[in-house]
Amino acid sequence: MTNAIITNIPTSDIVIMNGLSKFSFFLLLLLPEVTWSADLTGRFSMQGTTAKATQGDLGYVNKDNTLTADQQSLRLMLDDSSKDNEWSIHIKSARIHVTDILYSSEHASDLFRYNKLSSNWSEEKESNNTTLIGYEIDRAVYKQRFKNATFSLGRQAIDWGSGRFWQPLNVFGSFSPTDLDTDYKAGIDATRIDWFPTNFSSLSAVYALSAKDNSAVDNTVSAAIYYKSQAGEQSEFSLLAGSIIDNTVFGASFESTWSGIGWRLEARQTNFKTSNENTLFWIAGLDYQFANGTLLTAEWYENSRGAENAGSLSKLQTDTYIRYGLQQHLSQRVLGFSLSKEITPLFNSGYILLASPIKKPDGQQTTSLLHQLNLSYSVSNESDILFSYLLANGQGLNLSGKTQSEFGHLPASLTIRLRFYF
Repeated sequence: MTNAIITNIPTSDIVIMNGLSKFSFFLLLLLPEVTWSADLTGRFSMQGTTAKATQGDLGYVNKDNTLTADQQSLRLMLDDSSKDNEWSIHIKSARIHVTDILYSSEHASDLFRYNKLSSNWSEEKESNNTTLIGYEIDRAVYKQRFKNATFSLGRQAIDWGSGRFWQPLNVFGSFSPTDLDTDYKAGIDATRIDWFPTNFSSLSAVYALSAKDNSAVDNTVSAAIYYKSQAGEQSEFSLLAGSIIDNTVFGASFESTWSGIGWRLEARQTNFKTSNENTLFWIAGLDYQFANGTLLTAEWYENSRGAENAGSLSKLQTDTYIRYGLQQHLSQRVLGFSLSKEITPLFNSGYILLASPIKKPDGQQTTSLLHQLNLSYSVSNESDILFSYLLANGQGLNLSGKTQSEFGHLPASLTIRLRFYF
């Protein structure tokens, strides 16, 4: 039976597992003794997705087949801090079941985790069904504070860049514009030093380990330096230099406001070692809030490494950057547009539109669209419920099953999520 991928299932809470490494054991030895002052908090989430594929969509078999997925996940967080140091451990456990959906656990963080620190308790796979139950250590980090600096060691989240939809400077991975779960970015195994020369600037140096059993990053180096500083009262800029999976990167960003409009520019140049290819990935965006509280955000994505014509889309699908999400789109250009508004203190709404133009084989240009409507309601101070509807327009798969547009092959889907914090 044909399978499909539902893009808004958050793989960040899905766990594929392999056991503890010597690195993690050494890290745990560095952590201070757990005392009763440590805080134990958590989050429990239940999510269900149903999708309807039509001809040309991923997963289409006939007009009667329906794609489904459901997930239950628990994140436990143990944190402690003092004047000079702090540590944090996050453990995730999840059950996921999918029907007629091709499940993939590959995530950008996998490239920078020496060992996955995870294991499956149960794994059942049938012709069109997959069920996984397991756990994962997502964070295990110790931080030491000094007068004007901090030192961090372990599995930690690295989050850089100023873009709203895309962040070229987020070289260790970033969320997709349509991700529903953005509370916690996945941790990577890294050493980090932050220096604060002034109250309004910081210099960060990161060295990240590579996955020991992953041929995509075998014996590669990932390290970067990131400088961020305020410029005047309403502006901010950042600079980046480093080597990510042995590919040399340089980048910069600038963010400011003008006449009540926030605007930003962010760009990264990458030299790919194996091909000696230089590529440029940049975004330009703006924000504006209307008097009624509606927030408008628009952003243009341009990546010279993406496909300019439909014939090149399928060739990129096996690329390491695409597979693991370091490059989020197959096509070269995407326009992002969003509106968000607080309807009541308990009820929020949001709409996202992504549009990607591409040339067809006859030279004419066609545009595929992805719409996402999100409605969330705060059930209590510690819980909320989300309804999300995803709809794509554009050219679907051709008769050979090859992609002809960025979004046109994605089936319409509805997701409902309920989560609790404690």
